[in-house]
Amino acid sequence: MKTFQKDGKWVNKPFRTEILVCACGSKYIKTRLGQTGCIRCANRNTRPQAAPEMK
Repeated sequence: MKTFQKDGKWVNKPFRTEILVCACGSKYIKTRLGQTGCIRCANRNTRPQAAPEMK
């Protein structure tokens, strides 16, 4: 169990934060509902692709 201060009072944290490893090898803390990878991979997957050049 981990203790820390909040508003000047000691608080017991009943669980440890779980650190997961992404498919790319980066470590991340699961903070979002349904998160399955690190933020870098999530941004890479949602970034719009460049438009193909028209000839």
